[in-house]
Amino acid sequence: MKNPIKALAGAVGRWNELRRMPLRLEFVLTDTCNLNCKGCTHYSPLAPKEFADLELMERNMEHLAAVCGDEVQSLYLIGGETLLYPQLIEVMEALRRHFPSRDLYIFTNGIALPKMDDRFWATASRLGFIIAITRYPIRFDYDAAIELCRSNGVRTEVFGDRSLADTFFKFALDPEKKQNPRLSHFKCYNRGCLSVVGDRLYPCSISGCVSHLNRATGTDFRHSQGDYLQIDRITSVKQIFNLRNKPVPFCGYCIQPARSVGYGPSRRDKFEWVNGQ
Repeated sequence: MKNPIKALAGAVGRWNELRRMPLRLEFVLTDTCNLNCKGCTHYSPLAPKEFADLELMERNMEHLAAVCGDEVQSLYLIGGETLLYPQLIEVMEALRRHFPSRDLYIFTNGIALPKMDDRFWATASRLGFIIAITRYPIRFDYDAAIELCRSNGVRTEVFGDRSLADTFFKFALDPEKKQNPRLSHFKCYNRGCLSVVGDRLYPCSISGCVSHLNRATGTDFRHSQGDYLQIDRITSVKQIFNLRNKPVPFCGYCIQPARSVGYGPSRRDKFEWVNGQ
C-alpha cells in the first residue's frame, strides 16, 4: 500500500518543481509538416498550408521582450516543420534582435536540413541558434544531419528520441469536457510549452492549434475566457506565469496521463486526438 504521506510529499515537491521551471516561449511559424504523424499535437496532418505573418510575429516578439525578456530563458521557432517557413531567415533575425542574450532554438524533425542553403547555415551560426532535432522512426540518417549542423558551426541538441519504443503518446481530448482541470494540468506532459499562435499566447499547442481539428473533423473544442492571453494586452510577466502555472478552462478537455501508442501515419481520423478509440 502506498504511503499517503510520501505520496503527498512527492506531489508537493513536483508542484514546486514545476513552478520553478524556467520560462520558455514557442513561436509557431506553421503547422504544415513534411511528416504525417498520427496524433500530432499541432494537428499537422489536418492543417492547411498556412504560415505565420512575419510582421505580426515580430510585433509579438517586440512586445514580449519588453514585458518579460529578462525572465525568459529560451525561445523556440517551432512547427509543424519549422524549416518549411518561407521567411525563416527574417524571423531568425527578428528573434535574435529582440532577445539578444537568450537561448534560441529551431525545432525540427531534421529531414529538410540537408536541403538548407548556405545563407541559412551562416545565419544560424552568426546568431547562435541551436538546432533542436527530434528523431522519428523513419529512414533518415540523423547522425549525418547532426554532423551537418556541426560542420556548419551550428550547435545541435537531440530534443527527443521518438524512434524508441513507447515514446509516442496519444493526448486524447474529452469532447464532453468532464476532466478535472487541476489534475489534468498537474499531470500535463506539455506543461511549460507556451505557444504563440497568431496574436495570442496559449499554455500549449494542443489548445493553440485545436482549430485545425475542429475544421477538419467537425469537433467543437472551444476556448473560454482565461484559456489564452491576447499578446498586445499583456502588461506583466506575472500574467504569463499564471497562464503556465494554473489550470485554464481548456484543461477540462484533456485526459491525463497521455497513453503510449505505436508510431504510425495519420489517417486524419478524429479519434487520433479525441477520446473514443
